[in-house]
Amino acid sequence: MEVMDVWVDVLSSVEGGRQRVTVHLYGGQSLKGVVVELDRARKSVVLDEFAQGAAATRHESPVHTILLTAVQAVTVHKAE
Repeated sequence: MEVMDVWVDVLSSVEGGRQRVTVHLYGGQSLKGVVVELDRARKSVVLDEFAQGAAATRHESPVHTILLTAVQAVTVHKAE
């Protein structure tokens, strides 16, 4: 199993929900948000920074598209 497959498994378990994650990138940057979309074909994930509930599907706050090849680690936070 490739490392990218691990990220797909982890992120797909919280996709579309309200559970927040922190995606740690190579180079030291980290982005926190709710996984609103996991694109397996493009090997990318879309995080919405401030999503709460239904906002997670509307992209009302800053949205980040991250290539899974740039991901070094993923932290899944406890559900609130």
